[in-house]
Amino acid sequence: MAMREARSNPRSPLGAATASAAFPGWGQILAGQRRMGTAQVVAMGLFLAAACVVIADEGAVGVIGWVVDPEVLLALLGLNLLLATVRVWSTTHAWLIAGGRLASLTLMALVLLVSIPHVALSYYGFQTRSTLMTVFSSKPDPPPALATEATPTSTSTTSTSLLTTTSHPPQTAVTTTTTSTIPPTTISLPLDAARFTVLLLGGDAGPGRPGLRTDTMIVASIDTVTGDAALFGLPRNMGGFTFSDGTPFPGSNQGLLNEVYQWGRRNPGRFDGVDPGASAVADVAATLLGIPIDHYILVDMVGFSELIDALGGIAVDVSRDTIAPVYDRERGTHTMITIPSGRQELDGDLALAFARSRTGSNDYDRMGRQRCLLTALASQVEPVNLFARLPILLHTIERRVTTDIPLGKIPDIVNLAPLISSDRVVVVGFDRGYRDGTTETGLARPDIDAIQAAVQLALSGQGGNDSALATASAACSP
Repeated sequence: MAMREARSNPRSPLGAATASAAFPGWGQILAGQRRMGTAQVVAMGLFLAAACVVIADEGAVGVIGWVVDPEVLLALLGLNLLLATVRVWSTTHAWLIAGGRLASLTLMALVLLVSIPHVALSYYGFQTRSTLMTVFSSKPDPPPALATEATPTSTSTTSTSLLTTTSHPPQTAVTTTTTSTIPPTTISLPLDAARFTVLLLGGDAGPGRPGLRTDTMIVASIDTVTGDAALFGLPRNMGGFTFSDGTPFPGSNQGLLNEVYQWGRRNPGRFDGVDPGASAVADVAATLLGIPIDHYILVDMVGFSELIDALGGIAVDVSRDTIAPVYDRERGTHTMITIPSGRQELDGDLALAFARSRTGSNDYDRMGRQRCLLTALASQVEPVNLFARLPILLHTIERRVTTDIPLGKIPDIVNLAPLISSDRVVVVGFDRGYRDGTTETGLARPDIDAIQAAVQLALSGQGGNDSALATASAACSP
């Protein structure tokens, strides 16, 4: 009974130390040192009040902007260390002045409990900083998936869906070489420029698939003042295009647009930049659209699935039943399923299947589904949810994404995100209406004048009034 009363006594070492562990200084007040305790309580109260005011003023987006700035993040980690030191000292001091012994397992347990959240914050903070400096360094390495060419595996997956499992044949390697050099079309604008334009590349590299082709090529251009944006989808089956110096693309297969990436990788002397394949695609895209491209982002199939999962999935309005391939991330096989029409919650594998399906449709339909996914994702990502998932999201980006966006621009890009609304994003898919005949191999030849006129209309802010263009909010419509 005496021991129980001692533990419940607020002046006991345990009561005082626990109070200061919860709020530095409170235990000192309970133990009788009111002046010292009050000073700590006031100082900590002012600190917390100031922090709340700043966070409320900046909002979740502003806080994320701090986290993705390595210098600010380092300062925050230092502040976290200082706060941990204050809490540990206050807890220990309250224990001692209340009569506790320094060599006590109870005190050690309290100090450990106080330290654990600060240690965890430090761990995730340094991991985040390391990831940012790896992915967005001045010369990041291309992801390993781009440098390996795996042997296709057999398709032994048992089908549990409507259709049977199939596999993709190996891709033909591009071996054409050249001696001329093309200056880079990509430029590096500060984010206070009028527009920020990035090339989004989705590669088909993955288990059982040799090399990489960019089956998804979307150029996103954002007005840095208003947040008005435009998405331009480039058909993978386009042909008869040229580089910025006027030379035609000499692909040794059919001359498809999705062959440019591999060709650029095999001819690194033609293009500057971190990844010559991405630089080659950016050069062609900038030439077709008639606008400069600032940077590129490349993600492979597995990376796309993992990014969607890291964000907690995506809700999509499926306009009609879609037969789609669900890929096995380990073996490279796939099983055909049917995604029914209506509002659907898709995980990473189902989102990838929805984006890549061509069964019962064509490349232009697939481009529409890809724009649908992008706009749905942009409208559903909430800053608070993004902040909570930031560690796993950055881990996925480190392993699966390559980009030439410099680290210094990331905070500005984060702050730009809230300005973007799906109702103010124009989407343009360059389908059959933008072709000027066909090439000798039967590919759609781009109508450059029509394409560039549509681009300028979209960027002018008047695109939503043109029947040939559509807003992103209607991207998932049939």
